Amino acid sequence: MGRGIDVYQVVRSFANRNGLTELDYKTLALSVQRQARLSDQSEPLYRDLSLNPDTVLIPRLFLLAKEKKLSLETIGNEIRSIVLPEHFEEAFLQEYRRMDENPDVPFPDEDSLHLTVPSEWIQGVSVDTDLASISDSRPGRSVEDRVPLIRVIFSEGVRPIVVPSAYIPDKLLEYSVLKLRQYLRKDANKEYMYNKLVNAFPGKEGQLKDAMQAVLTKPFDAAKAIVLSESDFTYPFWAYFISAIRKDLDKKKEKAPEDWAYLQSALLCEFYVNHYRGKAQRLQDLEAAVKSVDAGMRKPPFHFSMEEILAFRDAKGVPVLGKFAREELEARVRERCVKAEDGALPDILVVAAGPRRAYVSKDKILLLAVRQISEARSELRARILDQWRRMLEDFRSCPAMDDDEAFRAELQAQVGSRFALLDALIQDRLLPLVRDEMAARGELPPDIARLFYKDDLVPVDELLDLSRKPLLVDAKMLLPFWYSTPILSSLARMLHKLTKSSEEKAAARAQAARAALEEAQAKDRTAKGQRGLTAKERRAEFEAAANMIAKELLPEGYGLEEYLRELEGRWNTLLNPEAKRNLTYDVDCLARDYLRGVLRSMGTSTFTTERVKNLGSSLADSPSLMKIKNHQALELYLQVYMVKVLGARIGQS
Repeated sequence: MGRGIDVYQVVRSFANRNGLTELDYKTLALSVQRQARLSDQSEPLYRDLSLNPDTVLIPRLFLLAKEKKLSLETIGNEIRSIVLPEHFEEAFLQEYRRMDENPDVPFPDEDSLHLTVPSEWIQGVSVDTDLASISDSRPGRSVEDRVPLIRVIFSEGVRPIVVPSAYIPDKLLEYSVLKLRQYLRKDANKEYMYNKLVNAFPGKEGQLKDAMQAVLTKPFDAAKAIVLSESDFTYPFWAYFISAIRKDLDKKKEKAPEDWAYLQSALLCEFYVNHYRGKAQRLQDLEAAVKSVDAGMRKPPFHFSMEEILAFRDAKGVPVLGKFAREELEARVRERCVKAEDGALPDILVVAAGPRRAYVSKDKILLLAVRQISEARSELRARILDQWRRMLEDFRSCPAMDDDEAFRAELQAQVGSRFALLDALIQDRLLPLVRDEMAARGELPPDIARLFYKDDLVPVDELLDLSRKPLLVDAKMLLPFWYSTPILSSLARMLHKLTKSSEEKAAARAQAARAALEEAQAKDRTAKGQRGLTAKERRAEFEAAANMIAKELLPEGYGLEEYLRELEGRWNTLLNPEAKRNLTYDVDCLARDYLRGVLRSMGTSTFTTERVKNLGSSLADSPSLMKIKNHQALELYLQVYMVKVLGARIGQS
């Protein structure tokens, strides 16, 4: 914008008001000057325009010309006229309007109209290499951001044509079909072409007649059939038809203007037949790939990441991504995640399960939920029974044992930490929406009804079919018989308290003794000078350090073995008892071997809580342990197990 005035809009307004595409600069400047003199002269802009409009207009006009929004015709350093793109575009549009009235009018070019179009307003496009991209982009954009004219260049010495860019591809194809209609109407070409083509379509004479009649009587429908590929006969017919026309025209050594127009039309139709046939085949292949994706998503486990979806194979074992760019197929999948009919959910639902985005077919999400609920129920029931049994053995309790709300909160927390996908399905409230859709279609499986009450999911304990009281009864049944006998139970409780108290006192005495021994040893070493520790002294120092570290690692009220069992239950979730024992044994062996190697070069002064935490973290991140899900519990287990190996005895007899 030059000095507060939009000169481009001024030019266009003046041109539109006067119906011009080429403006005399002096006339424009005088008009602007008159308007400025009628405006407030206290404004510097209006004052400058009224005195000398050239100082404002000329710099901005040259800038607009540089931006290719208009063209300037100059004499020396003076602007003679301003030419808008519409000036040249309108000249060619006039020719195409003439063609509408008289199809025998040939395709125009610059020579036939005696015009030289500025290079910034015309783009040369080869039929063989560039027309496909121009046709797919469908440049029906505003004058400001498009090249108004396209010069279509043919091979084999065929004359180029110029067409308004807005006419590509639809109008250009229609004009080409209209030209070929004129060819069939001329002389006896219709009968000649039929006789040439009938041998290529044995048994399909009726279809051939219909196709040729469509070109003669319904040319616009014939052009539309090329775009849409409405029948299997469309592309073969046009391929043979165009080939026959080209052979007929090639025989003529001296071609009339209408012959050049027929040849240009034949080449354009040939291009568009191949172009749309390729697009149709590609679309067909893409639809087949999407169907393969649909089929794959309906198979267990019913939830997949995008990477897993793109790795699907079709029924023949061919990767669905083989013929397409990753972005193309991924876009189709994502489109199905958002595109849906009114009042319905998309065919593919996206569930954010922690950091993972799971893609689930809508008609399989209820089945997925049932599978997830079954897995969660089995694992959580065993886990809770084991936790409650150990707590009851130690005559302890927890709120989840005594209160239904606390029990539900504990279940929800366990689901959230161990079953992220099921938790997301519950929290996102997708299941009731899918249930309503399937019920409306009469497709709701009968065993799904128990998951819902009054159009919502039942509470988590009912969802998992886990009830607090029966679980507590089952946990008590796992205890030795004397826990259920009042007298024996009271006696066992008293003995447990006494044993625990004596253990704590013994541990305190042992710790005090070790501290005194360490102090005496330190004084002795100081008096005698520094010397290497004996194996026994080194072991004693590590044991003392291990006990100190264990106090920091263990939660209040837990013994060493008790806490190790608790942590083991969190990371070792195998259901088979033998496999579970083997996994724990392997992890313990790995920890001992790792610690043995580290201790060779570690001094007792560096064996601190922070060092133990680092050792546990490093070992847990090793490739052999990365597959274990609850990594935090595994790290804590390794840390506590290491201090146990080094002699910690807190909470042990």
